[in-house]
Amino acid sequence: MAEWQTAGEPKSYRSPVLAALPAVVHGFFTRQGGVSTGAYDSLNVSPAVGDLCDLVGENQRRMEQALGLKSLASAAQVHGNHAAVITSADQGQGEDIPEVDILVTTVPGLGLVIKQADCQAVMLYDPVNRVVANVHCGWRGHVHNILGETVALLQTTFGSQPRALYAAVGPSLGPCCAEFRNFRQEFPETLWGYQVRPTYFDLWQITVDQLTAAGLRPERLDLARLCTRCGAGEFFSYRRDKVTGRQGAVIALRA
Repeated sequence: MAEWQTAGEPKSYRSPVLAALPAVVHGFFTRQGGVSTGAYDSLNVSPAVGDLCDLVGENQRRMEQALGLKSLASAAQVHGNHAAVITSADQGQGEDIPEVDILVTTVPGLGLVIKQADCQAVMLYDPVNRVVANVHCGWRGHVHNILGETVALLQTTFGSQPRALYAAVGPSLGPCCAEFRNFRQEFPETLWGYQVRPTYFDLWQITVDQLTAAGLRPERLDLARLCTRCGAGEFFSYRRDKVTGRQGAVIALRA
């Protein structure tokens, strides 16, 4: 795959696979280019971590403006596997959709926001049925196979064919830092084989394997392979800092 490039202000990473598709816009934003201060410096997009709501609102506005979008929709993520299918630009405006980790829409110009600080934001796009999804996937999501469930949802709701889908996985906790000392209690035995050295796991490879098992073509899968815990200057990381902000990852159908 081609190397991921950065773009714009505030700074975001772009997947070459998605960037080559003119019908979608997206950005995996860093922590840079916002107005928050202290532990939330500077582009924190979550109002639930202790930051001031006015500053978070301005940070969200900057993401929206950077991508040329009309509005954003986000969720109060809970590490579950519930989905919200958003059918109008007004749905979810003003506050997070409660207890959701999968966002899906066919509404042009509406950006789907996943907030993360080590977990993965996984974007999916169906060019045939013109639908986009954005998924909050941490290790609990892998245990639930939230990515396989998202692909199944796109199939049943929109008629999406898995082989037609594109997917991009943004910066997140890498195998260098994904330590799980209690993995025997946290992971099913089917995931133990992803251990790259004692107690460290390759969550990126789990994502690839779960998406390909759901029917996606490997050549349409793109991973940033940037570790949030290692990248203190660019990314928030809960593993590294505990009290910290959340960066945003946004995908939308072009209006």
